[in-house]
Amino acid sequence: MDALTFEQETEHLSPVVVVATIALIAVFVVGLLYQAVGLVI
Repeated sequence: MDALTFEQETEHLSPVVVVATIALIAVFVVGLLYQAVGLVI
């Protein structure tokens, strides 16, 4: 029962982890682009 419960919780948390990871990567990329534009200007 514990294993099944853990798997269900993992499936429930996975989308949140994926979204959080994508958000962090997006912020990182935006930061690099912002610095690049700042250097060009």
